[in-house]
Amino acid sequence: MEGEKPWDSTYQYQCKKKMFEKYKEELGESRAVALSNVWANYHFLGCSYPPEALEAVKSWGPPPRDRMYEEKMRELKDREAVMAGDKPNQQKKKQKLRIHM
Repeated sequence: MEGEKPWDSTYQYQCKKKMFEKYKEELGESRAVALSNVWANYHFLGCSYPPEALEAVKSWGPPPRDRMYEEKMRELKDREAVMAGDKPNQQKKKQKLRIHM
């Protein structure tokens, strides 16, 4: 399997690589590469494929929810917060009322 592509996030690439490693003996290298790309693109990008291709990766399940997954989700929430005008990963602090005399 070739290295990480510029359009792959580290999390996506690591998941794709795990699937490739898991199935390369069973499917052969070229088919494992193709189907690991189908699997990743389906789960991460929402791509659609012919039913035969999706049937082949259906049993592989969703991406693992590990440390990298949690970091990616945090990153996406931060990005959404920035786009909404909020500051990411910062709890809003209560302002103390100060009266100057």
